[in-house]
Amino acid sequence: MAGLPDLERILPRQGTGSLKWDGAESRFGAPVLPLWVADMDFPVAPCIVDTMSTRLEHPIFGYPALDTEFCGAARRWWAGQHGWAPPPDSCVITSGVVPALFASVRAFSRTGEAAVVPTPVYPPFLDAVRRNGRALRCVPLLQDGGGRYGMDWNLLDRALSGARLLLFCSPHNPVGTVWRPDELERLAALCQKHGVQAISDEIHAGLAREPHTSLPALHPTAVLLGSAGKTFNTAGLGGGIAFCSDRTIRARFQEELLRSQNHHAPLTGMLAAISAWNDGQEWLRSIQIRLAENARTVADYLTRYLPETRYRIPGFGYLAWIDVHAYGTDARIAAALVEAGLGLSLGPDFGPGGGGHVRLNFAAPPAVLEEGLHRLRKALHACRGAAAEPPGG
Repeated sequence: MAGLPDLERILPRQGTGSLKWDGAESRFGAPVLPLWVADMDFPVAPCIVDTMSTRLEHPIFGYPALDTEFCGAARRWWAGQHGWAPPPDSCVITSGVVPALFASVRAFSRTGEAAVVPTPVYPPFLDAVRRNGRALRCVPLLQDGGGRYGMDWNLLDRALSGARLLLFCSPHNPVGTVWRPDELERLAALCQKHGVQAISDEIHAGLAREPHTSLPALHPTAVLLGSAGKTFNTAGLGGGIAFCSDRTIRARFQEELLRSQNHHAPLTGMLAAISAWNDGQEWLRSIQIRLAENARTVADYLTRYLPETRYRIPGFGYLAWIDVHAYGTDARIAAALVEAGLGLSLGPDFGPGGGGHVRLNFAAPPAVLEEGLHRLRKALHACRGAAAEPPGG
């Protein structure tokens, strides 16, 4: 196996069919440095490359029969990484986390029934409810004095009354919260009180820098959705898993996956995930160190050059949720970012509570991140009409 990759080296991704890079100009309407969609500009673990290269030596790519290995690797990973061992028969294979999220809405609610979603949140949560004809009930999160987002418990209690479903993001994208066990226990109690089915998307859990507790460890009827995609940067290869400990709930979910034909994972995604979950720990440790350094770089830069922003280092991953209220309206900031040549995810896309924010993906080599921060500074200064441009802008 090759050694660990150089995480400071810039690997051009243009011309690779990358949504993040090749799709950026179409999305933003101009050439930009893309720090938006959630994948990393770092090479994957060498064990994944070795596994895929070996498989490519055989020139036939038929239907895979890797379900046992795939689920076994997922269960061992969750037990070792998060201290919760999913029951042996609880694993369900899916085509991916987002398709499974959509399927869960159909499986556990009917047209017109209400689904509750804490916001701001990853936009497919909102789409999964709306596009399936359910009633969306948003529960905006609250910030404490240190900038950490938490639940508005009274509002959540009211929203769950009469609802059928809670779509829960854990850890929470984009606000950076890793939910504590006491919060999860309170959440579980409210779901039980109102008879609401909880779906917990834990795709970012492997990148948590704070202790992560899986919701089903405290609330056995919850359905967990996950994959290796975010942790090991293999989102383009597809495939995911769900853990459903309750037999009746599992059967109901599997029926919808079968009906919508979301019960398969591709060969590529399964091979990569098995390799990553079994042998990717050393690579993951190096990535976590690099991401922690980058998170601090963002904090230091904003403090020095953009002190009117508000930013709390996230408890997981590589997504900086930056409050830019002080610099102007969402429309003006969006235009200024494109003018400065920077592509970020815009706060309003994440639902109620997202306005006045941008999400910056800092999973990039230091030189790329620094250039992105210079462009952010240029954009926000332009919103204020500042004459001076930052170095490197």
